[in-house]
Amino acid sequence: MTFISALFLQYALQVIFLVFLVSVLVKKFLKRNSVDAVNKLPGLKLRSYNLLGHLDARIRLMLRRLPLPIHVYDFLGMHGYNTLFLKEGITHAWQFYYPFITVFKADLVEGILNHSTEIKKAWFYDFLHPWLGFGLLTSHGEKWRHRRKQLTPAFHFSILKDFQPIFNKQSKILADILDKHTHDDFIDIVPFITLCSLDVICESILGKELNSQTQPSHPYSQAVHGLTGAVFERMRSPWLWFDSLFSILPFGKKFAKNKSILHEFTNQMIAEKKHKKIRLKNSNSPLNINCADDDIQYKRKKRALLDLLLDELIDNDSITEDEIREEVDTFTFEGHDTTSMSMNWTLYLIGLHPWIQEKLHNELDMIFGEEDRDPTDEDLKNMKYLECVIKEALRLYPSVPAYGREVTEDLDCNGFIIPKGSTCLVNAYILHRDSEYFPNPEKFDPERFSSENITGRHPFAYVPFSAGPRNCIGQKFALMEEKTILSTILRRFKVRSLDARDQVHLINELVLRPYKGLRIQIRQRHQDFDFHLIYYRA
Repeated sequence: MTFISALFLQYALQVIFLVFLVSVLVKKFLKRNSVDAVNKLPGLKLRSYNLLGHLDARIRLMLRRLPLPIHVYDFLGMHGYNTLFLKEGITHAWQFYYPFITVFKADLVEGILNHSTEIKKAWFYDFLHPWLGFGLLTSHGEKWRHRRKQLTPAFHFSILKDFQPIFNKQSKILADILDKHTHDDFIDIVPFITLCSLDVICESILGKELNSQTQPSHPYSQAVHGLTGAVFERMRSPWLWFDSLFSILPFGKKFAKNKSILHEFTNQMIAEKKHKKIRLKNSNSPLNINCADDDIQYKRKKRALLDLLLDELIDNDSITEDEIREEVDTFTFEGHDTTSMSMNWTLYLIGLHPWIQEKLHNELDMIFGEEDRDPTDEDLKNMKYLECVIKEALRLYPSVPAYGREVTEDLDCNGFIIPKGSTCLVNAYILHRDSEYFPNPEKFDPERFSSENITGRHPFAYVPFSAGPRNCIGQKFALMEEKTILSTILRRFKVRSLDARDQVHLINELVLRPYKGLRIQIRQRHQDFDFHLIYYRA
């Protein structure tokens, strides 16, 4: 079968499945929503001949010969559509007869994210359930409230600072690897940072050294990346929404295999830690006061998440081993992909702005001088300009560009009524470009986050870690990790990005990624850059 015929068959199958779904979703929608109520919101009105809702436009794109994959145009198309309604700050779009309400004004965003009861994640998060179960990310209601309260102590600063040695160790491994590429024309920085972040989160959460930086073919790291891509592909492919069909397709079987690898690995770690904890507990009794050396070493190590959950299991029987695995898998997934992409985008933007890079080098030289030592938590506090740079990078390229909520009751949001049953998206990518709060919004300007410039800014104008009750529980952990890794790189190297921002195409695969990676030229600080390289990407 030729490539053209295979492509045509793929698109034909998509159209067939889309049409098939119309009858199912129309019935589901009409029971819960009023087309007229949604059409009162800003946006293009849904007409009777729009059988697929606003997906008609996507189908037209599919039928053209496009040089980029359709999900690149999905991001561009939805971004362009929403920006037509910047003044209102809210719009609606239809997939079939199912409404997606998007908000991107600070006042409206506050009404969604800060709501005390509308905390249920959107329906497409359900595709994470086979992998993550009903953990902190995907649960809602009382289960979510209880679990959030249970996990919050694990992210107290007094515990987080104990992970600084892990951040330092993995950062140095990364720097040593990058040192081998200082004579290359360029590297794609994304896989290097991603593997480093995965090693950090696994050692921090599981207490297990994965060594994926030095062994990138490790089955666990490959399975994590495989599942992340698979979940996104399932979200955007209606024919994969049906569990019975998904499970028998090769795509679904590969998903099941990767899921099995992750669950077996996590279950093994839980079993080992549980065994050690029980031994420690028994060793404290008067009948057995002599601990084995490995138990003593284990006791001295402070572990946040997994130990906290195992204590709940052993001491209070308030959580099951399956529920522990849900949370461990959730934090492994959430804690490496979002953080790694934040660091990638930050390093890319630093490489486009040499005067900002020079200020960063000066700040780090002031902190460390000529000492070749590991950063401490006090050093991280002094990296004030680096923190501004990270926050500004998150403004332009939020790791999670949109947050989804399933609206369970009619919601009055600054005079706009969002109907019950709608899927509401908070679009952080557009929100962060509101010129009312960020003048000249496309300019990369870290000074926006200096102490004097953040005073008086609307608290919901900038939400890279979400906000309100369901804000990111690990944002302090992420910022500490990012400061450590980025400062370690910048103390040793200087970087230069080879592609201008308008040449880097964006895709939203659960997190905001570049379509073809990020080309970075990396040099020792005393080396010169190769300026003969052309700023062009095929």
